[in-house]
Amino acid sequence: MAASTLHTSPPEPSAQVLWSTEAVRAIGGGDFGAPAYWRRVVGETFRPAMNLNGRAGWVSHGAFGCPITVHDRRRTDSYPVSLMTQYLDYPRAELNHFSSGPLRLAVRLGLVAFEAILRGAIADRTVQWNSWMFSTNPVPEGLLGSVGAITRSLVREFPEHAVVLRNVDEVGAPGLADQLVQQGYRLLTSRIVHCFDARQRPLRGTSTLRRDGKEFAGDTRYRWVHPSEILDSDAARIAELYRMLYLDKHSRLNPHYDEGFVRAAIRGRWLEFHGLRDRLGRLVGIWGYFTIDTTITTVPFIGYDTTLPPELGLYRQLFLGIHREVNDRKQLLNYSSGAGEFKRRRGAVPAVEYNAVFDRHLPERRRMAFRIAGLLLNRLARPWLEASGL
Repeated sequence: MAASTLHTSPPEPSAQVLWSTEAVRAIGGGDFGAPAYWRRVVGETFRPAMNLNGRAGWVSHGAFGCPITVHDRRRTDSYPVSLMTQYLDYPRAELNHFSSGPLRLAVRLGLVAFEAILRGAIADRTVQWNSWMFSTNPVPEGLLGSVGAITRSLVREFPEHAVVLRNVDEVGAPGLADQLVQQGYRLLTSRIVHCFDARQRPLRGTSTLRRDGKEFAGDTRYRWVHPSEILDSDAARIAELYRMLYLDKHSRLNPHYDEGFVRAAIRGRWLEFHGLRDRLGRLVGIWGYFTIDTTITTVPFIGYDTTLPPELGLYRQLFLGIHREVNDRKQLLNYSSGAGEFKRRRGAVPAVEYNAVFDRHLPERRRMAFRIAGLLLNRLARPWLEASGL
């Protein structure tokens, strides 16, 4: 009898963790956009914002590659790089918005207990992948096929760090959450995000959007400014508009993007800035797109002049521009969290977003703390978020 031949598949290539000049070479891409941005970060120890700290590198697996950032707790870090800031500092900063004194007290006591759990997990000793250091990191094509290889490489390289993939939701990356769970990750509820998907069909024009469109159709006080009309000399004003909205009006825990970052983003086209100028040529509103794979985009940068009367509707005008651009380009926009009712009335699809944490290589004490944190977030925080419509 002839001997049978055993056919085996070739072993899966391992992922490579790269730093500095090796990372710069591996990133590739053109001179502008996302690749140029991350080459600057890893090649020159450039920080996008003062409160975004961490060692930056690149992980490659076959044709796929993405940024990685390594973090150990710093008290001033913003939430894109700090689980402690997201789950503790942010809720504490929001306590004054609660009208009920007993409810504020209950939440404050709950956060004290939750802090003990996260400290037990050493929850800010993390290595994050697909981490562009933005509030919302788009999930590129090819990521699903690299989950296992990248996770194993990061565990080998950082045996004392939890491996984290942020911004996991079913609209932006269908099937990714299930794939992560199969690979041993646990999912921790993060927030409710709002998505606009024009990839297959035009976005739905709601009555609210139509009303806004009619209201501003004849407004001659402002004119739209396209990326080619944004100048280096606009950098200081753009940073000021961001500060007015994100830092002064909302929270100092948000990333502190400054004039230096904006100027570099204009020159390198890391962000695609659009805005509104008044009759004197002064910018009164701005937003910046960050795009991956040409079809997936987020708006990590937005601002307007909050000293102007609210009746001018600057934020509504900016959103009309964002909606129009996404529709025209047939893109998926993850418009992040917050202002849930505003976004849903304009056609947004809400989705639960998770932080995926791989901790199987960590000591049992830390794993138990992450397990308890996940139970509390998924069984208590998630229903509240869904019911509150945030």
